[in-house]
Amino acid sequence: MRTSTLLLIPLAATAALTAQAQTRQVTGTVLSAADRSPLPGVSVLVKGTNVGTATGGDGTFSLPVAGNEAVLVYSFVGFETVEVRVGSSSTVEPVRLTEKSTSLNDVVVVGYGTQRRQDLTGSVASISAAQVAEVPISRPEQILQGRVSGVQVTQTNSEPGGGLSIRIRGTNSINSGNEPLFVIDGFPGAGDLNSINPSDIESIEVLKDASATAIYGSRGANGVVIVTTKKGKAGRNVIDFEAYTGVNIVRKPYELLNATQFATYLNEVQTLNNAENTSPRALPYTPEQIAALGEGTNWQKEIFRTAPMNNYQLGFSGGTDATRYNMSFNYFDQQGIIINSGFKRASVRLNLDRKVSEKVNFSFTSQLSRTRQQRANVNTDGGSNGGTVLDALRFNPAVPVRDASGNYTLDNQPQPYVEIGGNPVAYAEQVRNEVTVLRGLLNVAATYEILPGLKLRLAGGTDINNNVADQYIPSTVYQGANTNGFASKSSSTSYSWLNENTLTYDRKLNENNALNVVTGLTFQEFNFDRYNASVSNLFTNALSNDNLGIGGNVLTPGSGRNSNTLASYFGRVNYRLMEKYLFTFTMRADGSSRFGTNNKWGYFPSAAVAYRVIDENFMKAMPVFTDLKVRASYGVTGNQEIGSYQSLARYGLNPYTAGTTRLVGLTAANIPNPDLTWESTASTDVGIDIGFLKNRILLTADYYYKKTSDLLLQVSIPQTSGFSSILLNSGSVQNKGFELGVNTVNVEGARFGWKTNLNFSLNRNKVLDLNGEYERFVGQSSGSVFPGAAGNTGILRVGEPIGAFYGYQFQGIWQTQQEITESGITDKVRPGDPRYADNNGNKRIDAGDRVIVGQAQPKFIYGVTNNFTFGGLSLSVFIQGVQGSSVLNLNRYELESGFVAPNKVIAVLDRWTGPGTSNTIPKANSVLRRQTGITSDVVEDGSFVRLKTATISYTIPVPAGMGKTVKSASIYVTGQNLITLTKYTGYDPEVNSFGNSNLSLNTDYNAFPSSRTYIAGIRIGF
Repeated sequence: MRTSTLLLIPLAATAALTAQAQTRQVTGTVLSAADRSPLPGVSVLVKGTNVGTATGGDGTFSLPVAGNEAVLVYSFVGFETVEVRVGSSSTVEPVRLTEKSTSLNDVVVVGYGTQRRQDLTGSVASISAAQVAEVPISRPEQILQGRVSGVQVTQTNSEPGGGLSIRIRGTNSINSGNEPLFVIDGFPGAGDLNSINPSDIESIEVLKDASATAIYGSRGANGVVIVTTKKGKAGRNVIDFEAYTGVNIVRKPYELLNATQFATYLNEVQTLNNAENTSPRALPYTPEQIAALGEGTNWQKEIFRTAPMNNYQLGFSGGTDATRYNMSFNYFDQQGIIINSGFKRASVRLNLDRKVSEKVNFSFTSQLSRTRQQRANVNTDGGSNGGTVLDALRFNPAVPVRDASGNYTLDNQPQPYVEIGGNPVAYAEQVRNEVTVLRGLLNVAATYEILPGLKLRLAGGTDINNNVADQYIPSTVYQGANTNGFASKSSSTSYSWLNENTLTYDRKLNENNALNVVTGLTFQEFNFDRYNASVSNLFTNALSNDNLGIGGNVLTPGSGRNSNTLASYFGRVNYRLMEKYLFTFTMRADGSSRFGTNNKWGYFPSAAVAYRVIDENFMKAMPVFTDLKVRASYGVTGNQEIGSYQSLARYGLNPYTAGTTRLVGLTAANIPNPDLTWESTASTDVGIDIGFLKNRILLTADYYYKKTSDLLLQVSIPQTSGFSSILLNSGSVQNKGFELGVNTVNVEGARFGWKTNLNFSLNRNKVLDLNGEYERFVGQSSGSVFPGAAGNTGILRVGEPIGAFYGYQFQGIWQTQQEITESGITDKVRPGDPRYADNNGNKRIDAGDRVIVGQAQPKFIYGVTNNFTFGGLSLSVFIQGVQGSSVLNLNRYELESGFVAPNKVIAVLDRWTGPGTSNTIPKANSVLRRQTGITSDVVEDGSFVRLKTATISYTIPVPAGMGKTVKSASIYVTGQNLITLTKYTGYDPEVNSFGNSNLSLNTDYNAFPSSRTYIAGIRIGF
């Protein structure tokens, strides 16, 4: 037996060696990492041998391989080379090749042309189609959030289709616009991007400094966002399909009192009031009623839901060398987490490029889209008209959603003990509040090469938006009961047309000199037309607002029309000396009908220089560097966003009644200003671009300084003039900051890869001048929170940033009457009331005690993205952060204070009930907080760190037999807003109930809550 065993050993070894030497056929697929499309023509070679092949049109290959230790080398022009060990399998996992994105010949889109990345003298950031595809987003601006240094994107309204605020390098203006200029396929002034399908985007460029934005002159002060949509590629006919589905859930609801707790609280309020008043009232609830209440109605749970979302995308692209096309169809449907809210978008896009002859090229880009937003009936006016969220927070949990007969309960009870308001569920389900937008965007261009390097481009385009708003409040809900129902319909149409005529000369003159010159003449006109009609006292609730004839009371209709034009001349010269000294000079002249007769034209120059140190001979001795460029720029840009006719004498209607006849008179609406002109922003930028270790580490850093002068400022004037203010060019604001962007390739390989993108930005904003004023009170709140003049929540003060909150310093709770007496305070305060700092020492709390209690603008913002690949698997994790910003939580005034009682947060269970019980929550019937105005205890730290997005995707190997039909396939799951680390007590620290307001920043009142999202999707290429 032992001898037999010994004989088997050499036989087994021989069999193993024979098996190892045998060859087998190995198959695989090669895809582009950017869009997961097949890559034909990729060289696949067995390392150390002459055995090799190339991928076919479907990206697949097959070749003989000997042994399990063989290594395949994949190489393709313009892509990174990768190596993969075969192992024992006959099918290699799909390999994704990454384009050499750090190539010096990369082209980026700039104003009226393109440039090689190595030739840029200004500060320009790019987002590629691959980055857009990483994250399922509803609107393109969302991809900029936390991914581009110097750009702060805030989701001011979290409802589907809700607004965003974008600030590029700070806030420049007080009364004018602060949003960037959007340019879509060369069409400037195209409004926001809500109607644009994100899957159509090829790239997004963000122009930040004057060298990059001065070419847009009077519209470039707030930065420029250039969106380029996809075009077809010659030789590749591709069909792409993508679909995803998901759900949205409330991220963090408020913890409120239940019915038993709130009824007990109401009784305590009334007991305290009875002890302090000579006319006592009965308590709202008897002990027996309280004992029977239980948990009651959770009104937040009643209005919130798990909301579905779906997206379908179908694209066709391809063509020949002469004709290229790209067509896409998209349908997006996102329901809101509040019942009866949501956003839908349907769009079709067609882009064509045609080479008519050797010298003539034609291009055509177009989009038609329709969006419908069902708004969630949230507003900030407070009072009895409230809103769905506001009323759900303050409604008595002891009140049921429906009464005994099955009808919605009408209003809050018991009166007069609770805050008056309507049933939020009825309000959400029965009130109609919709906005439908139909948009067409068209751009046509023809290019003629006059001489080698000299091209004439003639372009024309139009952007048409038709906006229809429908509102209906039936008589069956509290908000419509007093008027017996309300219905309205309004429509507005904005229309702009554009003509651009540019001449470009681009030639390398000799070995050491190259020149690129662009000059042009453009005309653009904007038109706006609107009307509205509304009725009340509805005959029936059956027709909604579809027939306004059902209204017995016709309210005053309205209509209006305005237009403005812009004529421009511009030129830009880019000069390269010895490929390492780069110079850019730009000038634009804008003539606008918006401004006064004495200042119709503005002039906006810029100059920039860059030095490619990496091209010096001495750098060759330092192989650690693969790129090094320093650059500097200075320029002047403008801001004209004030609306039409502001410089002219305007008149307003003054209707009145004589007997039973309605008459209309006219009154002067303003003081004309023929000298009105642009705000002017002078900007300096110094930057450096560095590449290390064969560009495995790329670093970009910028320092900038901006001063905006001649602010379009509403200046107070004596009332004896007949007006309270006049619009002047006066005042100045400063922004300065630092930006850092770092891209690293931590691990590179086909089996495992890891890349990191990090960006960091800080901006310091300061008001320098207010037409000689030292300060002015600004900011909005709600009349139901702060009555009268107490509604101002902020201050503009020379030396301080825009967005400063201004109020009283909270110092705890008065504990005893002795403490009050010893303080000498003369105000009528009681033990259990809030205590505020007497900063002016006059022994009472008045307006002179207010101080700056917070800043809306953050100290710094950042974002970190890590991308991992494991063979066919990939993982992308994006973390976003904001540090040092404050949020004014107006909800807390109602949810912690004791005035006419809305429901309360659970924290009031630890309210002051006697000396030493609480130093943060006042006693149940304290109303001092509301009577005072904004206080420091509700100006909260809005800093947060958020796991914004995490996506896992898997590239499905395509069987060899399907390679001619299905060229690529992948599936993915994504989570958004997964984890948020913050001290903020509201729904979300990223909020502003006043939208893009310049002076009411980071205010949270009745805002649509943020949601957590889970998505699963599939992509297939044919």
